Amino acid sequence: MLVIRLSRQGKNKQPLYRVVLTEHTKPVKTSYKEVLWRYNALNDKGEFDLEAIKSRIVKGAKPSERLAKVLFAASKDKVFEKYIVKRNRTAKTKKAEEKK
Repeated sequence: MLVIRLSRQGKNKQPLYRVVLTEHTKPVKTSYKEVLWRYNALNDKGEFDLEAIKSRIVKGAKPSERLAKVLFAASKDKVFEKYIVKRNRTAKTKKAEEKK
């Protein structure tokens, strides 16, 4: 199964990410098939081809949840929203209420 995910590049405390297309069993930093996007997390800027990413998703690749959140924030496209898992965080709120 093909996965679209973030691969970290750059120095300490200067994260740069590549959005890569790879097999889900391969390591994150090596052996990817294609670089689809470059993303600078410090200033929240990216050079991306949104149509290329969408076409890969239509062909069967699945984006990671973190990548789906970043792409949805950048484009507000509903294609990426369905890969974001909505979690119910009731355990933390119950603990906070008990402390009060």
